[in-house]
Amino acid sequence: MKFTRRRVADAGLLVLVNAMWAGQYPAYKTATSQAGPVAISGWTFLIASVVLLPFLLKERSANGPRGTPFEWKGFLLLALFGLLPGSAVLAWGTKLSTASNAALLYLTVPVITAVMAVAMLGERMTLVRWGSLGLSLFGVLIVSGPDWRHASFGNMQFAAGNLLVLVACTGSSFYNVHCKSLLRRFTPLEVLVFGYLIAAALSVPLTLWMEPTALAAVKSYTAGVWVSLVVLSVFSWGLAMVLWMYLLRRLDVSQASVSIYLLPLLGVLFSAVLLKERVTPAMLLGGLLTLAGTILITSADTEGAEEGK
Repeated sequence: MKFTRRRVADAGLLVLVNAMWAGQYPAYKTATSQAGPVAISGWTFLIASVVLLPFLLKERSANGPRGTPFEWKGFLLLALFGLLPGSAVLAWGTKLSTASNAALLYLTVPVITAVMAVAMLGERMTLVRWGSLGLSLFGVLIVSGPDWRHASFGNMQFAAGNLLVLVACTGSSFYNVHCKSLLRRFTPLEVLVFGYLIAAALSVPLTLWMEPTALAAVKSYTAGVWVSLVVLSVFSWGLAMVLWMYLLRRLDVSQASVSIYLLPLLGVLFSAVLLKERVTPAMLLGGLLTLAGTILITSADTEGAEEGK
């Protein structure tokens, strides 16, 4: 196995991306206390588009006119089956189920992503990739150990919510895989801004249908809700996604998706720092295994990625 500075840097960027993604959970929790999940998603995509649009315009000005025709169908699929399920449906499902159920079900994302990448992109799953996936999964199960006691998968009361969370997980996986295809013809900023604008537009009729009082409720948003929207749009769906797109250009989707298992580890660390929650030796061990799996698949797995390109 050959470790290079570039691949170690990729692993470090994946940690940074997941750190910014981890901030979305408390942000969603605060924002949905006063607004519905569809409305929050719509605001998030709209603000993120506004934030990223100047950078896209600067990029196009520097690079000149592009000859690539716009693909309405591709970006519509990205928004309809990727962005909206991965945000609004996830928040909706978590609300109907439990946080423990949602967190554990979200562990299916890297596995679903790997299967989709093989089916849609023809990526090759090597022994190193399967091993890294298994190592990271084992580590995150150790970190999430206490949540197993609170999970209620067999409780019919949460069945609808659990199903919605699985739909959201599938949507997130589809987004990752379909983005890889679009990135062959468009820049990361183009994929993000075009996808977000379409998702924001689709959120309007959905909000009016599912949350008819959402527009009137905007006047009562507290400062905490607006701060949460800034965290979601600027960091979780803004800067973090720009870095994620950059990494997807360099790595196979199945490689990058393993890093998602860092989210529980980072959530534990954030809770320890911000909420003074207790960190156990088992959590630290699980976190180290998860981090090891991420570094292994990004730094050591060169053969599979090169053969797929």
